Amino acid sequence: MRIAFVMLMPMIIGILFNRLDIGVLASSGALVAGIGDNPGTIKIKLYTQSIGAVFYFLVVLISQLLLPYTSHVVSFGLWVTFSGFFFSLLFIYGSRAVSISTSALLCIVYACSFQSHDIFTNTLAMMSGVVFYGIVSLGLWRIQPYRVIEQKLSENIKQLGEYTDLLYHYFLIKSNSPGKKQKLNDILIKIFEKQEKIHATHEDIRENLFRLRINAKSFSAKGRRMTLIFSALIDLYEQLISLNIQDDKLIYSLEKSGLKQDFTTGLLNMRLILDGINWSINLHKKVTITIDTSLLTKFKEHILNIENGSVACRDVNVHALKHVRFIFRSFYKQTQIIKSIINGNFNNEKTTYEDLQLEKFTQEYNYNFTTLKANLNLRSNIFRHALRVSMAILLSYFICIALEIKYFSWVYLTIILILKPVYGNTKNYAIQRLQGTAAGAVITLLLLLLTQNVYVITFLTVICIVGAYSFIPINYKVGVAFVTIFVILLIFLEHQGSDNWINIYHRLGGTAIAVIIAFILSFLFLPTWEYKILPTLISKLLNYNLNYFKKLTFNLQHEDKLSDTEVKLARKDVLLGTSNLSSSFQRIISEPSLSKDYKSDIYNIQTLINLLSTRISALRTYTFTSQKNTITETDNRLIQLIEQTLTNCISLIQNRNPGEESNWQEEEFNLNLNNQSLNTYQLKEIYILSQQIYNYVKKLKEFHEWKNSQFEFSL
Repeated sequence: MRIAFVMLMPMIIGILFNRLDIGVLASSGALVAGIGDNPGTIKIKLYTQSIGAVFYFLVVLISQLLLPYTSHVVSFGLWVTFSGFFFSLLFIYGSRAVSISTSALLCIVYACSFQSHDIFTNTLAMMSGVVFYGIVSLGLWRIQPYRVIEQKLSENIKQLGEYTDLLYHYFLIKSNSPGKKQKLNDILIKIFEKQEKIHATHEDIRENLFRLRINAKSFSAKGRRMTLIFSALIDLYEQLISLNIQDDKLIYSLEKSGLKQDFTTGLLNMRLILDGINWSINLHKKVTITIDTSLLTKFKEHILNIENGSVACRDVNVHALKHVRFIFRSFYKQTQIIKSIINGNFNNEKTTYEDLQLEKFTQEYNYNFTTLKANLNLRSNIFRHALRVSMAILLSYFICIALEIKYFSWVYLTIILILKPVYGNTKNYAIQRLQGTAAGAVITLLLLLLTQNVYVITFLTVICIVGAYSFIPINYKVGVAFVTIFVILLIFLEHQGSDNWINIYHRLGGTAIAVIIAFILSFLFLPTWEYKILPTLISKLLNYNLNYFKKLTFNLQHEDKLSDTEVKLARKDVLLGTSNLSSSFQRIISEPSLSKDYKSDIYNIQTLINLLSTRISALRTYTFTSQKNTITETDNRLIQLIEQTLTNCISLIQNRNPGEESNWQEEEFNLNLNNQSLNTYQLKEIYILSQQIYNYVKKLKEFHEWKNSQFEFSL
């Protein structure tokens, strides 16, 4: 809505003063600035928007000076090639640099399409739109500094509800139709994808909320409430991922104990509660949904009846049922806290979570030349990507010159948007962009056949702008369709009387040529195959899990507890590593020339490591919520075995001596203990999982893909 507003106002003013051409130029500048803007504190926004404005000005000015109609054909080709390399290389500085770099490259596209050859007027008009966007963006931040954070919190709650819904459907299929493995795998992949999105939202909230709090001289009551809500959401998410619906013993126990229906009702109830909280935050309303905990009583009665023999349930895992009840109880507790905070009934101290060292939870970027210099080699993924982008631009430019193709700007635009650092991402974006562009072109043609009224077209353009930037983060293909419509409509407004079919043809032709070039270069020119960094990702994630496990068990074994900051930082690393492995796996399976067995085994090890993380998270849930935790010699021995096994896994991946394997693999240990605590139950499951992961690592090391991987490859 913000981008639509700042694009609409210059066009309206241009129409009123009969200078729509100037209005469209200013709107283009506002769009460029909007794409380059990221949420953050006012200091960060002012800094990044100022740097971005300097880049936009220089790119627009130099591009116009070297445009082909000034006889600088070769010079312009070298300029766009250099720009592609330089701005792609800036990706090393993080997401803010990515946004600004993409906008700067987009300025070249606009420079190629300027109707007037008046360099001064074009540059001034476009920069006026950039400045106008900055004023609106910073002004809105001053009025509602927490609005973006509210939206992110709401988005996170919505994602948690969708995650719960996926768990519900997975459980239903696994319990009712266990033979449908492909359907189960599809849902499991969606679960992994949802985990990645949830983590990305968490990072956005940390970056905005924590930095706002760090930079503020005093923290408002509203900011404190949001910190409390976010902390509760992280705990709630950890409890959800520890609800291990992949466990066959859990599903069997729920069915045999008669608690299957109550379990599915509980999952549906979770989704309803999260949806209710989501809408309350979005609409600034009190939470009215009732958090019904009667389900906990049913579970408790069933479990007690099974334990005392009142209900005959053979081979039912009572600990699995206790674990489910524990998770439900923790979920209701956290949602009740969130409800109380939103409704203003939370009476906890203002110092809650004040002991957290918030600066440690935010990501620091080194915006210095040393970082850039360190990446100027072929070991850097971003450097290889920058070379690939520049080569694609140079190749497409000279193809367009040689064949006298007049829509190089469309080819260039598509290349900078779909060519990604790894093959899998390039493939996905290219396919979706082709589909979205084709759909958008057809719709645009139909619209222009129906009407060419300036006011109607302007209104439709605004609708499509809102649709584009609403859908791009959610559904890229639909977002691209909206982008195609509003871009062609903008061209129509700027160049009235031009052939609309030619504009659509240029858009389609440019996209097709760019996709072909991007595919060829991604495959042949300094290709980055994601499977080569798989050992790095697995090793890091196992190390994060081991570190988290050690901190949790330290608190179990010692009276002097580690600080909350240390534990939550370790948990953050686990969530980050899980997200990275999940997103990487999706790209790996799309890479060509990988053996079927290799893809199957990395899928299995990813699933096992995900289960390991859920088990460790469950262990924290018990430690965090129980007032009294007793630990036995059995627990201590299990902890020792787990640490030894995971350490050996990491050593094996890193091609180091894993130690005396026989000491832990042939250990005779009684895992079928009676009257064990929930802690012992979870430790036992973690021990079994760690052994399974070790066996899979040994198997994966025999594949040629693993042997050809580069453990020290730069991410």
